[in-house]
Amino acid sequence: MWRLAEIMRTVKKLYPLLCDFSHLLRAYHKAFAGTKNTEAYRFCFHLETELLALQQELADMSYQPKPYRYFEIYDPKQRTISVAAFRDRVVHHAIVALLEPIYEAIYMHHSYATRKGKGTYSAIKAAQKMLRRNYWYLKADVRKYFESINPDVLMQCLQKKVKDANFMTITERIVRNAPATSGLPIGNLTSQFFANVYLHELDMYVLHQLKPEGYIRYMDDFVLFSNDKQLLQAALLEIRAYLDTTLQLQLKEKAVQINHAAHGLSFLGTRIFRGTIRVRQQNLRLSLRRLRLKHHLYKRGKLEESRFLCSANSIMAHLGKTDSLRLRQQLHFLYRDAPPYTKRKPHSE
Repeated sequence: MWRLAEIMRTVKKLYPLLCDFSHLLRAYHKAFAGTKNTEAYRFCFHLETELLALQQELADMSYQPKPYRYFEIYDPKQRTISVAAFRDRVVHHAIVALLEPIYEAIYMHHSYATRKGKGTYSAIKAAQKMLRRNYWYLKADVRKYFESINPDVLMQCLQKKVKDANFMTITERIVRNAPATSGLPIGNLTSQFFANVYLHELDMYVLHQLKPEGYIRYMDDFVLFSNDKQLLQAALLEIRAYLDTTLQLQLKEKAVQINHAAHGLSFLGTRIFRGTIRVRQQNLRLSLRRLRLKHHLYKRGKLEESRFLCSANSIMAHLGKTDSLRLRQQLHFLYRDAPPYTKRKPHSE
């Protein structure tokens, strides 16, 4: 365990590590894993030349990230995904690899997104445990979170911990690379990481100032638990004010809910009760629609078996986090002509 003095200590010598060739090589391997595009293969073919050029640009501070490519997805609502150039993704992995252990040492236990050993299932089980201990909960999430993140506030958050000027200069170039004046682009490893850093400030405020009996946050979705309903009502007012004045964020008011634990909690695609966990109907319909579409494409020969299995395993793994054995048995029966679902190795989300 880190002592308090170590946790509060700032970090000053990150930039030489960022420019280290072996560190960039490790970052390349992480960025290349699972990648199937011409740009990544071209980088791989000229790997040593590309990495040496990237190392030189970082060393002399001439590195500038390239513009993003964009495409739209509907999952189920419309989102704009930003795709960074492959060489920039290498730098993203290099930066996060250095920052991750630093922030893991100060993150609250109650934060579950983009952290090794945490993930959605751990958050769901922790929420159920807190439901059993408390009568009331306050659930909320941030309105248009990624696009509402203020780059100036984000850099101030990072500078509380990192005092390496060159490292912060390169980081700021990545943060401000999007054409909009505010927000982080959806789809970047750095965006996921920085978004978690941003709401670490909320974690500390809730746990040290509001002090509910229980608290869980998964990215911008968070839940407070208490046996005192009035405490949660007062906490809601305090959180609104803190987000507005300190982090320049707004709650999604339609999603704010103070409810009794006996009525269940909708959280991370599930409906959590003290004795059981069910799939939310909206998420179930979406999952079944995806499975039917993938199966239809597979039957017509328009989808490879490996890709169908990957999608089916993902859907079944999500359902497996809930009390849905009968439903999964029915799905196996309906798609018995498809290749058998493989048992995936457990992994950290």
